[in-house]
Amino acid sequence: MTGQRIILAIAGLWGLTGVIMLAAGSHPPQTGNLAVGGQFLLFHAAAVIGLLSTVLITGWRRALPLALLLTGSGVFALEILIHAIIGIVIPGLAPIGGTIAILGWLAVVIGALVEPSKR
Repeated sequence: MTGQRIILAIAGLWGLTGVIMLAAGSHPPQTGNLAVGGQFLLFHAAAVIGLLSTVLITGWRRALPLALLLTGSGVFALEILIHAIIGIVIPGLAPIGGTIAILGWLAVVIGALVEPSKR
């Protein structure tokens, strides 16, 4: 299995989990936070699929944002899910995940602007 297939499978898992979280978050008493986590996963899953499909960003310029977007959104949503299901808040986990996701978007910007090296 290639690395791109694994990344695509993770993006699909994030999309699946995002839809489940959105559905669960639309019914009381679990409203609000689950929907935010679900949206976070869905948006980033779509972005990852788009990055996999582009030829404009390749090599490290694609690998870095893919890793950061998947990791950040996963960590962010995991904290929300743990809080909603178990009731435990893991301090700092959501902000860490959000920061990693933000760095992923910054990596997309940098990757789009940095020309690939000509060998």
